[in-house]
Amino acid sequence: MTRRINVWSVLSGAIFFTLMAGALLAAAADPKAKTDTDAKKRVYEQKIGDAYVSAYFGVNRNLGRAWIEVAASPWIDSAQRDVVARQMIKGLYYDPDRKAIVYHRKGQETICAEDWRFLLSTSLKATGNCELQVGTKERKLDDGTTVEKEPVTTVTLVAHNLKSAQSAKAPMGEVEMMVIAPDQS
Repeated sequence: MTRRINVWSVLSGAIFFTLMAGALLAAAADPKAKTDTDAKKRVYEQKIGDAYVSAYFGVNRNLGRAWIEVAASPWIDSAQRDVVARQMIKGLYYDPDRKAIVYHRKGQETICAEDWRFLLSTSLKATGNCELQVGTKERKLDDGTTVEKEPVTTVTLVAHNLKSAQSAKAPMGEVEMMVIAPDQS
C-alpha cells in the first residue's frame, strides 16, 4: 500500500508557517511594539480647531522640574504666534546629576531627553525612550436636547524601556505640602 502525499497541502502549510514566523520576528524587531516595559499617560486633551499641533519637553534646570509644552499654529496664518500650554506630569522631572529629563513611574524610570550643549547654549536632545504622540479623537457634546461630536486634540506620553529606578529619591513635584502652625499652648 503506497501513501500519496498531497503536494499542495504540504506547500500551503510551509507557506503559512513561514509567514507566521516572519510576522512574529517583525513584531519582535519593532522597537515601538508595546511591551511590558512601556507606559502610556494622556497629557493633554483640548479642542483646538484647525491648527498644526506639536508637543515637546520643557525644563527648568534650577528647580529640577520638567513638563510638556503643547503648541498650536493655525494652518492659515502662519505668522500668528503659537498658543502654548504647559502640562506638568507626575513623575516627570529633571535630574541635575544625570543632566536629563527622567520619567519615573512605580519604581521604574526611563530617560526621555538629555542636555545637549552647543557653543554657549544648552538644549534638550530626545533619547527616543519617550514619544509624545499627537492625535485627534471625537468627543460627544450633549446639551440636553441634541448630541453632537467635536474633534479634540490629544497628546499622549508613551514611555519605552522602563527599568528599575537608579535612586530612591523622590522626583520633584511629588512632595506633599506641609503646613506648620505655631503651638497654641
